[in-house]
This record gives sequence, C-alpha cells and structure tokens, in this order.
Amino acid sequence: MAISDPAKLLQRLESEPRETTWLEFKVGNANPLEVAEYVSALANAAMLSDRDRAFIVFGLADGTRKRVGTKITLEKLKVGGEGFLNWLARVVKPQLSVEFIDFKLEGKSFVILAIEPTYDRPVSANGVEYIRIGEHKKRLADHPAEERALWYATGRRKFEDAVAVPHQDAAGINDYIDIDTFYDLREEERPRRTSEVMRSLTKAGVIKEDMEGGYDILNIGAILLARNLDRIPSLNGKSLRVVRYKGRDKRVSDFEEQINQGYAVAFRPWLSKIIRSLPAEERYIDGARRMVPSIPEIAIREVIANALIHQDFMSAGAGPVVEIFEDRVEVSNPGESLIETDRMLDERRSRNEKLASMMRDFRLCEERGGGLDKTVLTLESLRLPAPKFITSSYGMRVVLFSKRAFSQLSREDRRRSCFFHCVLRWMSHDYMSNSSLRGILGLVDEEYQAASAVISDCVRLGRIVPADPEQGRRNARYVPYWAR
Repeated sequence: MAISDPAKLLQRLESEPRETTWLEFKVGNANPLEVAEYVSALANAAMLSDRDRAFIVFGLADGTRKRVGTKITLEKLKVGGEGFLNWLARVVKPQLSVEFIDFKLEGKSFVILAIEPTYDRPVSANGVEYIRIGEHKKRLADHPAEERALWYATGRRKFEDAVAVPHQDAAGINDYIDIDTFYDLREEERPRRTSEVMRSLTKAGVIKEDMEGGYDILNIGAILLARNLDRIPSLNGKSLRVVRYKGRDKRVSDFEEQINQGYAVAFRPWLSKIIRSLPAEERYIDGARRMVPSIPEIAIREVIANALIHQDFMSAGAGPVVEIFEDRVEVSNPGESLIETDRMLDERRSRNEKLASMMRDFRLCEERGGGLDKTVLTLESLRLPAPKFITSSYGMRVVLFSKRAFSQLSREDRRRSCFFHCVLRWMSHDYMSNSSLRGILGLVDEEYQAASAVISDCVRLGRIVPADPEQGRRNARYVPYWAR
C-alpha cells in the first residue's frame, strides 16, 4: 500500500502512545541486520494488534520523539553490493510488502519504512522470529504466550479486512461507494455532515482511517457497496453473473449479464429481475388472478445470498453465477463448501462472517443460520422437490427445481426429499413418519405404500435410521443417520 502523504503519516505516528508495539523510532542506526530483525518484530506485533502496517521512522528521537532528522538514505543503502530492499526480501520470510520513502520536512530529512504483514505465518529474519514486548525487541521463542497468540492471529485475518482502495478523501469514498444505499438498507437517514457519514462508514467496517489523513475502502465495503466493481482490481471477477437458457440445457441462451455493482446495491433489483425471468403459472389468490413463479422468491433469495456470502474470494477469476433453466435454477459459487452436504440445514459455519453479518444488517437475507432450512420448509409446503447440493474442490452448486408430480420424480429426487424432510423434522425435535413424508410428496393416504418404498430405499442406503431400533413397521419413526 503506497504512502501517499508522508508528512501527514509522520504527524499521525508521532501521536501514537509510547508503548505502541508496531512502531519504532530511530535516528541514525541503519544496521541492516538489526533493521531486518525489527521488520520481523514489528510485522509480528502488527498481526497481534490486527494492523495492516507496521512502521520504522528514521529522524525522530526514540525517547522524546523530537524531529531531529536523519542522514540515512535507504534508497542508497547497500548490503554487500546488493540493494537494501532486495537483500531484505531474501532474509525476511515469508516475503512481505515493504515500502520506504525518503522525504524532507521543515528542512530535515526523514525516512519511513512501511511493513505490511501477510497474516500467513509468523515473520522471521535470518530464520529467527522476533516480537516486540513493550518497546523492546525479543526472540519470539522466548515468549510462548505471544507465540500462541500470533499463530492464532495468522488464521484470523480475513479477505474482508483487506484494503480494496487506498487513501481516499470523502469525495473519493463517495465516488467508489454508494453511500445512499448504505443508509437506505439500514433504514437510517443520511447525516448532513460529511464527518458523520465517514464516522458511520468507519464504525460499520466499510472504510478505515489510513493514518495519512484519508481513508481506505475495505474489501467488505467494496464488494457490497461499490458503484462499479470493475474499478477495483482486488475484486476483479467477483461480480455476479446471471444467465438464462432456453430449455433444459445450455445449448442456447437468450439472456446473459454481468452485474458490476456491489452485491448490496444490486441485490434487490436483480432478485426481482430473476424472479420475473422464471417460468410462471396463473393462479387465483384471494380472488384475483396472479402469475406465480415456478420457484418461490424466498428460496431464490436465500440461495443467492448464501452463494455470495460463502464463496471463497481467494479463488482467482471466479465469481458467483445464477443460471436459469426451463425447469430449475442453479446457483454456484467458488470455493469448496465448509459443511458436508448432508449437514447443510443444521450446521452453521461461515467463510466470510463479517460479510454475512453486514448482509443481515442490510436485511438482504435471513438471520444467522436460518436461510437454507427456511428455504427447504417453503419448498416442502409447496410440494416442490428438495434442493440438490453439489460440492467439489473448486466450488459449490445448489439446484432448485420447479414442481414435478411424484411420478415424474427420479429415485434420487425422492430419496433427497425424504432425507432433508427427515432432517427438518429432527431439527424441530420431531420424527419423520410415513404420514409426514406423504404430506410433502403430495401423496394421499391410500398411497402409503409409495411412501414406504421411498423410506425403505433411504434406510437401505443408510440415509435415515429408525428412531427406535426395536420399533415395528406400524407408526414407525425415523431420524437422519447421523442423529442416532
């Protein structure tokens, strides 16, 4: 992240408390080995403090922070004939983004060395990891509590917290981010004062102060609220793509569009457009004729929201896709599912928790963990087949089917509907029975044998098990295989 205004950055760093562990002041000591050790110590301290950058400042007295200037010029510093930054890149592991700037202020020379930790693993210099304890540089191995905390910190950092667009003023933020949508979705009135707007966006985690008098737009703010995602390199390829095909395969498409706005900006307008693109049938509802889509809106909404939230943003060049067919809708996203497909309804785990939380704050999806099970309940109430969850090492795909008669359902469709119905009953502290299964499959009482055949098939394959091993056939009850 380039230093845009070194004078403002220097002023900001001067105001930090003395015990700041990710900041070091020096005057004239530019011993390369010692600087490398400080790079390790400060980068590790920055990760413990959840900071994007650590700094070494040459030209300020360490005790008084008086501006005395420095004779050091890192641009000219050599280590055995090798440029300092090239040498530093070899001895510091993992490789970090390290930038320095030499500048003059008030007739004095200063140097700021900015270090961006990777949050990959603890940083070492010449094979040794260092840490700041108070204002002192120590070997990390001698401080096991800090070492444990640092390993935890390396796994805690998320894509959402990374900077998408650096060093913007309020006008620049407004140019990149749809601030009106931010307030509209939160159902709040936009403050008149720009400073209040910036404070709200900072508090929400959309932006953060950059220590140089400006603001950085974070990935989470950009992916949700960007006016145009194509302008943001870190989010290249993450736009939602919508394709509608003629018929039941991909031979001919009659509509395709890449949605380049942030997810929150585009979500509601595009959800309505997708719903209107679905096949529909005319029904009488409350005495009036209405066109009802083949798949309910709540199911489409929750599955798309789920794909946006749980995608793996580190998969280069891949984004979420909605594909509309004559008889189904398929929603896919990059990244292997964190949850086994059989536990989709009852387990809760999020790859991008802050993104999920902000989507809920914007009222674009259900409360935590309530989306997919509510989707399947809605599908059951309309006697639609259960969704199909398909996962691979590259991505996740959810298939929503339009209505089919029982006779048109494949054996796989019937088993899948039986299994997820059993899961939903178990989640309600109840059991699946022949009667409850007939209800969601649209079978009348006289067709109990058809339901029995589906249940027997699922039991044989180990998908469901009797709730009581000693139970007889009459009034038999069942639970998912993993529940007993």
